[in-house]
Order: sequence, then structure tokens, then C-alpha cells
Amino acid sequence: MSKINKKIMRGRKPNKFSQGGNKPPQIASNIQYTHRYRFTSTSATLTAITPQSLLGAAGTICTNTNTAVNPFNGSVRVKRVEMWAPPATQGSTTTCSVQWVGDQKTSNFEVSDTSNSVTTPAKISSSPPRLSLASFWNQNSTSTLFSLVAPVGTIIDVLLDLIVFDEDDAQVGITVATGALGNTYFLSLDPNATHRYVPVSLNTTI
Repeated sequence: MSKINKKIMRGRKPNKFSQGGNKPPQIASNIQYTHRYRFTSTSATLTAITPQSLLGAAGTICTNTNTAVNPFNGSVRVKRVEMWAPPATQGSTTTCSVQWVGDQKTSNFEVSDTSNSVTTPAKISSSPPRLSLASFWNQNSTSTLFSLVAPVGTIIDVLLDLIVFDEDDAQVGITVATGALGNTYFLSLDPNATHRYVPVSLNTTI
């Protein structure tokens, strides 16, 4: 080996990944994913959306026949809500809206759109404002995160961050009237008792 190469070797720092006694890198053991869910509205009534209804909409498994289902996921965070309300009829208007619930230090924040066109729908695309409850991770509860006004026939897309249920999460069953033990169901976006926002192309129950 030349003198130059010897100097280079002496000055080179050891590579910690090439030495003995290495350990695997740390990982986030919770399974987290993002998915877009689609629903259609069957009622124009102002309706509250809760962490429990979001977790139910994101997928459940029947744990008690014709009585209860349990969500796949233990935590949920809202990334975006989009809505397309049906075009207005001649001489009328159509309006859709989302109202985000703020924490104790912030006000509620509402976004709405109105159309008087017979060809163009009213459209909303809104992310949770900073410090709104929906912008944080939420576990299974019945507190309101946001409320929707969605005329009949409105298409509703909700983009969610989800963390798969783990033994440390509080598992709370959701009441259903119909369910076969072990079957999977995707519930309405709103609380299942009202069932106003029906999932598209997914197996559901009430």
C-alpha cells in the first residue's frame, strides 16, 4: 500500500454500519395509513361528524351478532373534506358547507359554497384549520369534530389518516341492528343511528 493510501486509511472514520454488533434501525411499530372514503348524502339536515363515526366509516368487524361492531382503527385524523352538491334546479340555489369545531382557544370555522347553475355543482375542498379538533389525532369518542350540510345526492369525500387498533387503544363497540359475526362493515360517515351519509361501493349496515 502506498504512503498516500496509508494516510487516507488512518484518517478515515470507521463506518458504524459496517462494524460488528450492529442493530436494526428503529421503526414506528404502529401501522399508519391514509385513505380516501366516499359517501352519498340522503338528507340535507345539518349533521355532526364524530371520531367514532369516522372510525366506523373507516372499517369495522362484527363482534356481537346483530348488536355491535368494533373499528379496525384506534385513532383518526382528518386531512381533507370535499363535497359536490347537485346542481340547482331552474330558479333555485343549492348550498353545501362544512363547519370545523375549534378547541377552547379558537372559534368554529365554516366553509360553504352555493350554486344557482343547473349544470355546475356547489363544491367544497377544505382541510381542518390549525387548532381545530379535527386537525389532531382523535380516538373513539362522540365529541363533534365537524358538521356538514349536504343536500340529498351530494358526493362527500373524506381523506383520513388512520392508525390501526392496538392493545393500548380504548376499544369501544358501535351499536348496529344487523351484523353477522366476523363480517366486516363500513358504516355511514355520520353516527350510525342516523345513517345519512352512505358509503360508496363498500359493504355497510345500520
